[in-house]
Amino acid sequence: MTHTVRLHDHYPELGTGTIAVAPYIDPAYYQLEKKYIFKKTWLHVGRVEELPKVGDYMVRDIAVLDSSIVIARDRKKDLHAFHNVCSHRLNKIAYEPQGNTRKFFCKFHGWAYDLDGSLSGVPDEKSFMDFDKKCHGLTPVSIDTWNGFIFINLDPNPALSLKDFMEPVYAGFET
Repeated sequence: MTHTVRLHDHYPELGTGTIAVAPYIDPAYYQLEKKYIFKKTWLHVGRVEELPKVGDYMVRDIAVLDSSIVIARDRKKDLHAFHNVCSHRLNKIAYEPQGNTRKFFCKFHGWAYDLDGSLSGVPDEKSFMDFDKKCHGLTPVSIDTWNGFIFINLDPNPALSLKDFMEPVYAGFET
C-alpha cells in the first residue's frame, strides 16, 4: 500500500480550503499594490552600460508606477533619475526612449533642465516674481546601482537602501 504525501501534510498552516481569487483579478487590489508595494520598493530599470557617456539618458514608462521616469548621466558621470515632467506645466521633457543630450527642454515654454534635473533656464525669467530656480527643478526619484544594475524607488526616502533591500536574497553576489 502506497501512501501519497501531500504538501499540506508537511505544512498544515497552508490549509486545504479554496484560495481567494480577488487579489489576482480585482482592480482595487492592484491599486493598493501599486500604492503600498511598487511605489515604495526598488525596481530594476536598466544597466549602467546603457548610459556610458555624459548626456546619455533613457526613459522608462512604468505602468505600475503610473510614471514616466528619466534616467540620465550627468557631467560628473553620476546617474540621476527624475519624473519626465516639466515642473512648470507638467509637459514631457524627454520624448525619445533613449538618447544623448546636453540639457532637457520643455517644448511648451522652453524651460531648460541640466542632466541632474536642476532648472538652468527660464525664458523671460524676470516676469516671475521672487523666482528661485533652485526650487523648480525636476522631481527627483531615488536611484542606486547594484552590480551594474540600475534601480529606482519612487519613495523620496526609501525605508531600505538598495544594498539592504538586496541583502536577504543576494548577499555574497557583489562583484
